[in-house]
Amino acid sequence: MRRYLIISAILIILVGAYYFAERSLLDKNPPSIDNLSWVPVRENLDKIYDINVTFVARDDKTPISYAELRFIPVEYTYMIEKYGMRPEDYPKVFPPDKEREFVLTPIDGKFDSLEERFSVPIKDIVGGREYRIVVLVRDSAGNERIVEVKTPYIRQFENIAKTDDILVGVFYYPWYGPGRNHWREGYVGTPLLGEYFSGDQVVISKHIDWMTGHGIDFILPSWWGPYYEGYSGQPDANFREFLKNPLAKDIKFAINYESTGRLKVCGASPFENIFFGNSNRQRFLSDFDYLMDNYFNEPNFLTIDGKKVVFLYVTRIYQGDFNDTIRELRSRAERKGYKLYIIGDEVFWQTPDSRILYFDCNTSTIKAGPVEAEKIKIFDAITSYAMLDPTKHSSDLEQAIDSKFKEWYNVSRQIGVDFIPSVFPGAFDPNRKITIAEKSTKRFLDQLTIARKYLSKPRILLITSFNEWHENTYLEPSVTDGFIFLEKLKDFLDAHENLYKASQADSQQEGG
Repeated sequence: MRRYLIISAILIILVGAYYFAERSLLDKNPPSIDNLSWVPVRENLDKIYDINVTFVARDDKTPISYAELRFIPVEYTYMIEKYGMRPEDYPKVFPPDKEREFVLTPIDGKFDSLEERFSVPIKDIVGGREYRIVVLVRDSAGNERIVEVKTPYIRQFENIAKTDDILVGVFYYPWYGPGRNHWREGYVGTPLLGEYFSGDQVVISKHIDWMTGHGIDFILPSWWGPYYEGYSGQPDANFREFLKNPLAKDIKFAINYESTGRLKVCGASPFENIFFGNSNRQRFLSDFDYLMDNYFNEPNFLTIDGKKVVFLYVTRIYQGDFNDTIRELRSRAERKGYKLYIIGDEVFWQTPDSRILYFDCNTSTIKAGPVEAEKIKIFDAITSYAMLDPTKHSSDLEQAIDSKFKEWYNVSRQIGVDFIPSVFPGAFDPNRKITIAEKSTKRFLDQLTIARKYLSKPRILLITSFNEWHENTYLEPSVTDGFIFLEKLKDFLDAHENLYKASQADSQQEGG
């Protein structure tokens, strides 16, 4: 009897071994990896620090016996090869993060079935790039399957733009290469990114990360029309790429209408003007029909009190029936379901009670336009692109700007138009190859301090610019200056927020 039991057990073992061996030998199909995905588990101000990766491994014949996961930082060496980024600047742009490898255990603690589930925590992600998540699974027959997914760009910086009470906007230029390559037209300084292409999604991610990570809430992209003649990488097309970026939701945008690029300019400085006769009027209204149809419905289009924000460049040289044209623009917008918040680039070295002299190209005579204080009533707000006149106040520029802002601020309050202060860190005239204002962090901070005095509801501050490399007004990180201008902006906003909270607390205490 005992011998019979031993023989039976051996037979069972042999049959099982044969069955298992037969299945293993016949199983040539690798296992499947299903539902490979990840979710943030620690996040602050849009910055992801920790994630959790999950997936299911399945096999139809032999049990799963092994699994591993690799978390790999994506590298962008093409920027060195294609854009001329300096190798020593690469880690400044893409902060190093280690590759991580995990040998996995199923959620239930052991490999013993045809289906195993996995959950993998990944912590302390540096960010500033995309990451590859590579999973390898092996079954008992030795068959392997590898599946890979890539994360979107994970931010390096927290989106601190959300944390203060100032709406900070920067002028933004999406016009760099290829086609009509603006890098070939000369520029001051060198971007950390090299001579980049504005439509590159990694470049766009970097710009949004850097801007919002230092307190910038919105951009005013330079708009030169739906088609920029002779330029295959059109600014309009590049900005459409900007809006496709996964981080675009983190930053607002408004329209920066390039008046001198879209409308006919008559005369020459100091009497040049944009005269709103029939031709300019029709181009202007047609352009805004296009803008309303193509951009106003974007979820991150900036609104003030429910109104779509539009900046009109150098309105101070608008002449003719521009008032009627703008009224017609508002009417067209309302028919499409929009109200407009129009910012006029009106503030400059003229006085609010002056009349701008302009050259009438029809009669070849000098005429006087409307009084400035009357002219600005057509706008919702007034500002200055930048106080860049090289012939005035070169030695005491900030003092002169303070005085001029005060003058325009008082008039705008009397009329009922918002005043928006603007700042710039320095300026260069690329046409005459002269420095208008030496670029420095002191100048930048002095102008920010001046601007703070003239903030009112809505609390908007404009900065010229994020990346106008030809005029040396950029804040974008450079080879020479690194991140210093963005860091100074962040420091200013932090200090302002502390002062603002303290003043609010004092007001509440006095009220109590």
